[in-house]
Amino acid sequence: MSDGIFYRDLRVPTPVVDESSIATTTTAKAAWPVARTILPANYWWVGKTVKLTAMIKQTTGTAGNLTYSMALGTGDAPAVIVASTPRAKIASVGPFVSLVEGYATCRSLGVGTAATISMWGMAYVDLGLMLSTSQPILFPAAGTTVVSTFDPTLATLALTFQITESGGAGTMVTVGLLMEALN
Repeated sequence: MSDGIFYRDLRVPTPVVDESSIATTTTAKAAWPVARTILPANYWWVGKTVKLTAMIKQTTGTAGNLTYSMALGTGDAPAVIVASTPRAKIASVGPFVSLVEGYATCRSLGVGTAATISMWGMAYVDLGLMLSTSQPILFPAAGTTVVSTFDPTLATLALTFQITESGGAGTMVTVGLLMEALN
């Protein structure tokens, strides 16, 4: 893998089977095991951009809200996370699919363990799960540019999509996942 300037490289491992089912709750939950999308230590440089794309199958049975997020960290609800505005879900069982896309760009690298990252993206959710008036779901909420600090020297940080669900727990299964280095 070149991961060099002006290349668009698919990073491995690319899953070839559906991930295990994960219960969604009122805490942000990673949509797949974070080991899938861990980036190596010292991976980032200023301007480095990575794109994540996932197809996520979701089930739910009660009304409530859904929030879609992109995160950089070691598990569920990490400190570096950008989230959409919670949107009302429909009380349907499913399964339904959601296509989620997100981008992460390194904004600065300091000396040692200080770097900043900006993340943004969108979710296109099946109309059986959420009304069309809520589409597309953009993150971060209200178009706010969020720049978060992280330690680029860690070899344990993963880029993930995270889903939060209120009003009764559902499930999510990642059925497709691409991680691309855009430069």
